[in-house]
Amino acid sequence: MAGEMILILVAVAMVAGFIDAIAGGGGLITLPALLLSGLSPVQALATNKLQSSAGSFSATFAFFRKGLISWKHSKWVFFMSLSGGVIGALLATRLPATFLQIVVPILLLSVATYFVFSPNLDGREKRAKISRTLFLLTFVPLIGFYDG
Repeated sequence: MAGEMILILVAVAMVAGFIDAIAGGGGLITLPALLLSGLSPVQALATNKLQSSAGSFSATFAFFRKGLISWKHSKWVFFMSLSGGVIGALLATRLPATFLQIVVPILLLSVATYFVFSPNLDGREKRAKISRTLFLLTFVPLIGFYDG
């Protein structure tokens, strides 16, 4: 990879990290940049996941230090999310690159569209529409699968 491309990717990562810290969704910026740089879809997904994990771990540590994490409840979320993520990552390595080159941009556009047009992302708490158990057993692994 050329030096100019690395500098561009560093700049993109810095902008995406800033946006991610404020509102989330930095991967919607970095993943397309990684794909456009010539990385294969699996390489781009893995690189994006590695860099986003640093932010996730530092945020988790900060929440832990402030006493905002209930480990009693979080351990099951962690386990279900990790399970979905491992399955998603394994599947991504087994799918043909041509399939991922089609699906990844569609998923990115779908997620970006959802975030742009969703009326319920204002941070206000809403009444839960499903039980915690059902959420834990369905949506948490699915989110982990997508994120893996």
